[in-house]
This record gives sequence, C-alpha cells and structure tokens, in this order.
Amino acid sequence: MGKTHTMRASKGQKTQRILVLNAKGGCGKTTVATNLACQFANEGHSTALIDYDPQCSSSQWLEMRPSHLPIIHSISAHRNNARTTSVWHLKVPVGTARVVVDTPARLDDMSAVKLIREADTVLIPVIASPIDIRAAIPFIEKLLKSSELRNADKRIAVIGNRSRKNSKSYKSLNAFLETYNIPFLSSLRATQNYVRAAEEGIGVQELKLKSAQPDVEHWRSLVRWIENDHSSQPQP
Repeated sequence: MGKTHTMRASKGQKTQRILVLNAKGGCGKTTVATNLACQFANEGHSTALIDYDPQCSSSQWLEMRPSHLPIIHSISAHRNNARTTSVWHLKVPVGTARVVVDTPARLDDMSAVKLIREADTVLIPVIASPIDIRAAIPFIEKLLKSSELRNADKRIAVIGNRSRKNSKSYKSLNAFLETYNIPFLSSLRATQNYVRAAEEGIGVQELKLKSAQPDVEHWRSLVRWIENDHSSQPQP
C-alpha cells in the first residue's frame, strides 16, 4: 500500500506513542497525524506513521512525500485487526522514537480500547461547530469512563480544528473542555496552507511560506507539550 521508507535508527530515546482518535469522520484526524509526524521527523526523531483508516489517506500522503525531506516510515495497517495485533510492534523498525497512529471513524470499542491501552498520549481533533461538539461530548465522556484512561498514566487532550477564537462554537468547545479539565492544546487555523501541504505530501512546517509561520508554531508548541509531559501547555 504506502511505500516503506528506510529509517534512521534512534538510540537512547524513549518511544512516544501518540494516538489520534475521534469516532466522528471529517474532524481532521489525518491532518493532525500527518503534520504531527512531520514535526517529529523535522526535529530529528525517527518517526513512523501507522494508518488504520481503510481510506488510506495517510498512506497516500506519504506516497507523495518528496524523497529529500525527513524520512517518515509508512505502515498501512488497516487490514490488521487492532484487537489482536500489538500496533506498536507492527513492522515498526527498531529504534523508532515516535509513533503516530491515524485511526478511522466509527472505530469499534474493542479496537479503540486496544489502541488506547498501548498509547502514551491520546489526541482528539474536534471541529468547533455545534454539530461536531455535540458528537464529541458523548465520545469524550465515554473515553474518560474507560479504565484504559482512568487507571493508567496517559494523557488525553483535544485539538481544535478550523476554529476561530471569537466564534460562539469555539467558546462552547473551550467551556466544555474546562468542565472536564481536558487540555485544549492548540487551535488549527482555517487556512489553505493545510490543503496545499496535503496535496504535496508535506507538512505545513515544510511549506517555507511566511503565511505558514503561525501554523508552524502550533506544531512546535504541540510537540513541546507531548515531549515535556504538561510542563509547557500550548495556548489555543
């Protein structure tokens, strides 16, 4: 499916395992997964991107990725059963330091539990619209009640997607997250930079455009939070 790249081995690095998850489609999971993988790779981490979505959007994006850019190992895993397969050992090269998993919409509960169990961080992209927020509330509440999150040292956070800070829906999302004490890590701008990057198989941090600088800082900030275990939480 997606082409397999040769990766540089990383020594002495703790593997970080990041799961991008939301039961609703169209919320930006692939945008988050691909740009997060790009940020890790550009910071010098040996990175793998595992695609569990049957639409193979992440894998197709990696097939377009120019060979001169930092390497991201591509794993098309949608044909594997997440209930029985240890996702983090599924063809992931030895020495991989960062693993990002892109998941499909309507992931069944057993598969979600398996993936959450093996993750260090769970990121939930949510579009700040009334419809998407209403769909996200029961999903997040269900996650919070899961023993996989409740009884484990895992981080869960929400990323706002295509959000405008002064909008009513944005404020509603922020209020909801404050109620459950869930970090709101960043708010991805509604910009064509993400569309352009996706079409070229690159991340927004690789566009080299002045207009992309605010987007680049979002990803730097997000990675700092993941790396530093809450010590530098980004502001939305």
